[in-house]
Amino acid sequence: MRVGMVSATYDPSVVNGAVRMVTLYKRHLEALGHEVIIFALGDAQLEDRAAGIVRSPGIRLGDYGYFFSMGYSREAQQLLSQMDVVHCHHLFMSVELAHRYARCPIVYTNHTRYDLYTGAYMPLPQPAADAIMRQLWPEFTDFADAVIAPSESVRQLMIEFGVRAPTVVIENGIELEPFLHPHRPRGKAAFGLNDADFLFMYAGRLSSEKNLTNLLEQFAVACQVLPNLHLALLGKGPQETELRQRAADLAIDDCVHFAGIVPFDEVGDWLAAADAFVTASTSEVHPLTVIEAMAAGKPVAAVVSPGIVDTIVPGITGYTPSSPDGLDAAFVALAANPERARQMGAAAREASQRFDIRRTVARTVELYEELLTTRPDLARVHEHGRWLRRTEKWAEMLDQLAQLAWPADDGTETVPRRWLQSAITSSRRSHDE
Repeated sequence: MRVGMVSATYDPSVVNGAVRMVTLYKRHLEALGHEVIIFALGDAQLEDRAAGIVRSPGIRLGDYGYFFSMGYSREAQQLLSQMDVVHCHHLFMSVELAHRYARCPIVYTNHTRYDLYTGAYMPLPQPAADAIMRQLWPEFTDFADAVIAPSESVRQLMIEFGVRAPTVVIENGIELEPFLHPHRPRGKAAFGLNDADFLFMYAGRLSSEKNLTNLLEQFAVACQVLPNLHLALLGKGPQETELRQRAADLAIDDCVHFAGIVPFDEVGDWLAAADAFVTASTSEVHPLTVIEAMAAGKPVAAVVSPGIVDTIVPGITGYTPSSPDGLDAAFVALAANPERARQMGAAAREASQRFDIRRTVARTVELYEELLTTRPDLARVHEHGRWLRRTEKWAEMLDQLAQLAWPADDGTETVPRRWLQSAITSSRRSHDE
């Protein structure tokens, strides 16, 4: 089977859930004898050809690692048309492009709470962000023949936002071994701590949608109750300077350790030093970092959100306060009883077995084979391989977005107006190749 993996960005060194899932899918599908080609946007790399990666030119969007393009290169178009199945991993810069050029069933995995990301990265109130996603989420998922949700709660959320494409639940998976048995496990001494200190750990991007400012504030409250608490933040991101300053303002900078970027194959080693894992983010749909922490035998403190409620059992494998303001109690509950925390960590390690990537890939291959048998793409009103000439509709949508993000009454440029104007102009053109 020839499988095309389509993503808006692809850099195996980046700690990004979608990128890591693409990498894992490719590795394990190839081990099963399938051919996998990754289609992405961005600047071509010397090693791309040997690695089975085809990149099409795109415009870099800020420093987020994503690219924008109105089409694929001719080479990518030709290769996409030769795939047996195309599996997309980003809503906006992959599903429609796959629909335009592919001649086969298309699968889309939803990795992100796009409603929350829209509110985080654009100066929009959440109701406005929700209104945008109630239009975009169904429109773009309609380009797929099957949609994968990584948890039942995420599937229900997508349905609430109007997604009408056939949707199945296939949980995200990881390679468990590096976390069950780390090669070079670190100890607390790596952070200048002793065994009596209780170390929480976060791993991921240091950016606003992760709600890390609130995480620090809740940690500061917990430190007033238990003075031996420490927090290690693994990762980099645009909010790092702000977070360092906030830690200083809260007088917890001696207890918060910014560890920087850790190579992915060493994350399990660093998790070994922690007593517990914590996240305040509600934007992920089934965070791989939480699964990895569980496999490493760490109890998890995480805010209730889709994906988390399907993964963490409160009081058994961690604590899940209903809002970020409850994380302080979760910090104290775990650190005040280290033996109980270790028992919860052991339960988390046991529970992680269901997230073995081999199970995820096997269920996904079953979906591929079902689609190749039933061929729903051939029964579509708008068959794959055609550019849908709904240019006025897309232009109207972008115009509405521009008005929301850049109100005409004050003239303040809150989003790149030039980019929006370019997108509106491009959307009115024909994109037949």
